[in-house]
Amino acid sequence: MKAYFQFWHRLKPRHKWAIGIALGVTAWIATGLVFQPHSQTDIAEAKPSETPRVKVRTLSASDRNATITVRGRTQALHEVDVRAEVEGVVEALHFEKGDRVKTGQVLCQIKLNDRGARLQEAKALSAQRQKEYEVAKKLFEDGFRSKTQMAQAEAALQAARAAEDTQAIQLANTKIRAPFDGVTDDRYVNVGDYMRPGDKCALLIAPEPFLAVGALNENNVGRVHVGDSATVNLVTGETVKGKVRFVADRADDATRAFRVEVELPNPDAKLREGVSADIHIPVTRVSAQKISPGILVLDDSGKIGVRVVEKNTVHFMPVTIVSDGPDGMWITGLPDKVTVITVGQEFVSDGEHVEAVPDKGGAA
Repeated sequence: MKAYFQFWHRLKPRHKWAIGIALGVTAWIATGLVFQPHSQTDIAEAKPSETPRVKVRTLSASDRNATITVRGRTQALHEVDVRAEVEGVVEALHFEKGDRVKTGQVLCQIKLNDRGARLQEAKALSAQRQKEYEVAKKLFEDGFRSKTQMAQAEAALQAARAAEDTQAIQLANTKIRAPFDGVTDDRYVNVGDYMRPGDKCALLIAPEPFLAVGALNENNVGRVHVGDSATVNLVTGETVKGKVRFVADRADDATRAFRVEVELPNPDAKLREGVSADIHIPVTRVSAQKISPGILVLDDSGKIGVRVVEKNTVHFMPVTIVSDGPDGMWITGLPDKVTVITVGQEFVSDGEHVEAVPDKGGAA
């Protein structure tokens, strides 16, 4: 120790300062090692578990008649604008909007003007040509007329008859008639209006049969066939049963959906055109589960499905909706027995580890 103090006294002041600083740094480092706080790993390990908790229910499949439902509207199968074929002034109208009319019933009457006189003139000429033909034929048979003269007389007769037919048609067309039994849904002219060929007199709708028209998506078009039964629920509260009469082979360019038509009876003409409707078409029996629509989610690609839990790991499973009602929705695409997330599905993602808690009070 004495030697140490002798050594210390012999040191120059600047050396003493250097040794003091070195000892201080060494002591500071040693203190940090002894009292070092826990590492981030230790802290993380020490924290309580933050595994997300979700509520789940186990679903079991059952056989069910799958029903395809599409939104649509009612439409008349036969609907036509009854048009004029000759020109003239409207002399009389023989219907009101909403009238039920029969085939051949006069709807609009156009003034005859001189059409009657022209028909009589054509008939007189036709009669004259008939007599001339008969004389020419007798003379030809007696050898006093040539074959050419005989042919000329016959041609003149045919031309006169054609002119008579034309005038008769012109006269008949002054009466614009209903082409089939139906209801006059609109009137386009009034007495005194001038009509030209092609101008509209009335809109005529055949009340029966009627159609319910909708659009099938690409997944369902192959499951619906002509002749399948269908039930149509109208927004007016009416329910009508019918049969599929047409399924399009070509998709609409804009919607990529396929037109489907259901033929509906309408003996009392109560159905109206353009009424919104839900068209329900039963298809083959499938194995399906019943869920609440609230548990459905979309994946990143926009597919509809549910999130299930298997060994405490979340998985997304796409599903197909086969029917929907006030008491729940039936879906396919899941295993016969599966555990689905009923609460918290929006806050977890595919592959995430979760703590599954039975949902005893909710509805899947």
